[in-house]
Amino acid sequence: MIRHLGALIATTVGLWLTPSSALGQSTQTWDALPVRQTQPELAIRVGTKELPPFISIEPSASPYGYSADLWQTIADDLALQTEWVTYPSVSDLLTGLENGEVDVAIAGISITAQREAAGFDFSYPFYQSGLQLMVPKPETTAITLTSSMLNWHNLRPIFLIFASSTLVGGLIWLVEHKHNEHFSGNPIRGVSQGIWFAIVTLGTFGYGDVTPTKFTGRFIATLWMGLSFFIVADFIASLTVHQLSENQLNLEALGGQSVGALEGTTGEIFLQSQPVKLITYPTFEAAVAALENGEIKGLVQDAPALRHFINLNPGYFELAGDLLTNEGYGIAVRENDANLLEAVDQLILEYQQQGFLQQLHHKWFNEVGVLAD
Repeated sequence: MIRHLGALIATTVGLWLTPSSALGQSTQTWDALPVRQTQPELAIRVGTKELPPFISIEPSASPYGYSADLWQTIADDLALQTEWVTYPSVSDLLTGLENGEVDVAIAGISITAQREAAGFDFSYPFYQSGLQLMVPKPETTAITLTSSMLNWHNLRPIFLIFASSTLVGGLIWLVEHKHNEHFSGNPIRGVSQGIWFAIVTLGTFGYGDVTPTKFTGRFIATLWMGLSFFIVADFIASLTVHQLSENQLNLEALGGQSVGALEGTTGEIFLQSQPVKLITYPTFEAAVAALENGEIKGLVQDAPALRHFINLNPGYFELAGDLLTNEGYGIAVRENDANLLEAVDQLILEYQQQGFLQQLHHKWFNEVGVLAD
């Protein structure tokens, strides 16, 4: 038991000199952790796994990223000397924590009921995340472009404009052809002039070379001017919605097809309940290679990690649909380390109130983020 008692200096120093190998055992309770005080640091082993931009790992260097910065700040405030231990997967990381190999686990670890039931406690969430689907970005060729242009969703508003302009042009000719020279002559020429007038009015070009003169003709033209706003708005909206829908492939559209996830992650657990063929991979690199080679149609992983990867590799992949889940990232400890967890929770709440978590997000994502409430 580590107790920071000013009157018992000898006892305290003796406990501070406890070998680091003794840390991580179930008997360590982390009582009376020092907060923001200058004194010798306690050694603590922190497990992690690579998950850019939360944790990036390079040989002969300490882990860096959002979560690494957060933990280092916590360690400084608690006077803890961090010894990093890296693991290849989240499942291995949590196993190491359970077995006492490390005292704390941090990366981008989702807080779930299953992990709580397995003997882990989690800190207050320091980042709000969720799963999302990543798919290959479709190639734009002359064939795909032509096919898209000839799609009924694109042709429908054009057909509507032509049909309504023809109707209005015919009505204008019918009213004006007997006394207005602009619409006189044979019906084909007169109706074509009426259609020209309707299209010019619809487009608000206002050339004025062809105009109705009778009250009935002008009344029809006035109604057409008002109606044209709605027709143009429908035309623009139809094209916009179709363009968005083309880029919003979702998991439901991949029903029965192969979709990948990383082993031991919440993505694997989520896809087990979905109508897709689940294929798991040991590493993110292996999953991306399978997606690129066409072995799987999509990859489900934490949205922040996918956005970061796409930003570093533009033009190859894109996110599809909305978030599939809502998950909070937390720092994991064993159930009997309540004192350590309480100290960490207090600091995370202070960091959130001070805006430090937002600063971290801006640093590592270069954008304003959605943090835990």
